Amino acid sequence: MANLIYLKLTGIKQGLISAGCSSADSIGNKYQVSHEDEIFVYELMNQITRQDNVSLYPVEIRKPIDKSTPLIDRH
Repeated sequence: MANLIYLKLTGIKQGLISAGCSSADSIGNKYQVSHEDEIFVYELMNQITRQDNVSLYPVEIRKPIDKSTPLIDRH
């Protein structure tokens, strides 16, 4: 069963990265009225293994291109 995932993301320097991400200006007719300042996540992937000790891997998300994309892309 699939669940809807919304991500609120704040950067140390950028502030609220997810501001306006689910608005009509950002993603068009896919916008969500009650989630304007959150990023809609299509897929969330996480991996934990127990080889030797517990190993945690980076969390990966798949999301639409929106206002947060250029801010997240900066390294």
